[in-house]
Amino acid sequence: MKRITGLRHLNISGCEALAGLPTGIGELVHLQTLPIFVVPIASSTQRKQIRMGTGRMGTLRAARISELKHLNLRGELKIKHLERIDDVEEVKLANLRNKEYLESLGLCWGNKGADLTMNPSLEANVARFQKRKHHVPGPSEEPETHATTSNQDSAGEVLACLQPPKNLKKIFIVGYPGIGFPNWTLPNLTEMVLISCRGCVQLPILGHLPLLRSLRMEGMDNITHIGPEFYGEHVVSFPSLQELFMRDFPSLQEWLIPNGKEIFPKLNKLVLRKCPNLVSLPLFLSLKHLEIQSCRSIILNSTEELTFLSTLIIEGFDDLSSLPANLLRNNPLLTCLTIKSCPGLQSLGPDFGCLTSLKSLSIQWCEELSLLPEGFENLNALECFVISDCHSMEILPENPIGGLRSLQILSIENCSSLSSISVGLQYLTALKHLTVMYCPNLAGLPDSLEHLSSLLSLAVISCPLIECLPGGLKHVKTLQSLEIRSCRRISDLPEWLDSFASLRTLAISELPNIKSLPVAVRRLTKLQHLSIQECPHLQRRCQKDRGEDWWKVAHVPHKYIFPSQQQ
Repeated sequence: MKRITGLRHLNISGCEALAGLPTGIGELVHLQTLPIFVVPIASSTQRKQIRMGTGRMGTLRAARISELKHLNLRGELKIKHLERIDDVEEVKLANLRNKEYLESLGLCWGNKGADLTMNPSLEANVARFQKRKHHVPGPSEEPETHATTSNQDSAGEVLACLQPPKNLKKIFIVGYPGIGFPNWTLPNLTEMVLISCRGCVQLPILGHLPLLRSLRMEGMDNITHIGPEFYGEHVVSFPSLQELFMRDFPSLQEWLIPNGKEIFPKLNKLVLRKCPNLVSLPLFLSLKHLEIQSCRSIILNSTEELTFLSTLIIEGFDDLSSLPANLLRNNPLLTCLTIKSCPGLQSLGPDFGCLTSLKSLSIQWCEELSLLPEGFENLNALECFVISDCHSMEILPENPIGGLRSLQILSIENCSSLSSISVGLQYLTALKHLTVMYCPNLAGLPDSLEHLSSLLSLAVISCPLIECLPGGLKHVKTLQSLEIRSCRRISDLPEWLDSFASLRTLAISELPNIKSLPVAVRRLTKLQHLSIQECPHLQRRCQKDRGEDWWKVAHVPHKYIFPSQQQ
């Protein structure tokens, strides 16, 4: 490769199984793009056996980190397996601090950071690729070592020698086993990510960075408090920070704000996850997006004085029985509220009706919640309501549901005790998408649904007591998609099915008692997709050219008719 002297761009993004780069890469003095560099195993073993494309085994002599010295790299660079460094002097020779066109730098110890993508334009493509592929251990993978005093000290020296250029905009440090961070001067830094720095006992001084907008910290096992050392000496700390993400701080007990300082004046998004010992938060008055997950419920008391929230996500509170009294009352601008995995939650409080700006509400896995809150009918702006896995909910009464005149999406899922949905459903004239699924005690949908004049899709799934579609649906001319699945008491589709003049997709499955299709299917002239699965009688009757019902479905361009597993 060193003979390709004019090479400028070597894009190996996503090649996370690389054992190393070939020696001599440092001679490519025109090289500008090199997203990944892998530190080889120590010099005595750096000749690495690799499998060639033909299946033969070959030998690779891997480049050492000092070969980065003369490369004028631009854009992003991720250096992997820094734990293999055995000579700090070689790290100094890498000369990162003088690579003035480098914008994004990733420094990774161990096998952490394999899925770390620093280029947003490539992130989606790499994520799709990683999701599809089966994991096969690559040649660069090896057991991770636990931090000891010796490798903590050496890691600290290595990190100090990897000082980035002052123009750097993004830095990612992953798996670093040291106990502290160097105090670098990075005046142009806008984004910082610290992941699995589990040996660190103190956060780095970051409050002085004037342009830092996003800070993400995960897996900081030994951090017990956040105090003055985090903010620095400036009167205004974190002057530009807008997003703060903290996850997996198991020992964190205290988050202090020094007197006489202005802290996080522009912070609008805070995500806090898995901090089980933290009992209070500082007051961030500018906060608009707050997500708290898997913490103690007492921490929510610190949020009552917030007044500008537009998004609130509360998840994973085993000991939460009710929301803090003033949390909803003080946030009339709230547009998105998600409450998830709070198994002991019994009440959402009396002030729900004041959320007149709320557009999206999701309540999931709240097993003790049996009633919708008072004032629910006053949510005039609500457009999307999802309720799932609320097993104590027995009825959706008329008043709360019927008042949601702006509701466009309603999804009721896995509410095992739900036996009735009120006739208030008929007043949802803006409703476009209705899904009812996994409700084993629901006897049926209300019959008077003729006023759902905007309905585009209806899905009824795994509701074994439902025997038929409500008659009022025949007046809904807008329906484009209908799915009925695993409702075994349904024995036929209605003859008025052709009232759905706009229907484009019809999917029916696991309806073993349906004997035939109604003639009305033939009159669904806009039907484009027909799916029939696990309906043994229909599978036989819809056989091409010879089934009794083939003439009813022959006009549909896209048909998916699959046999029953019982056949």
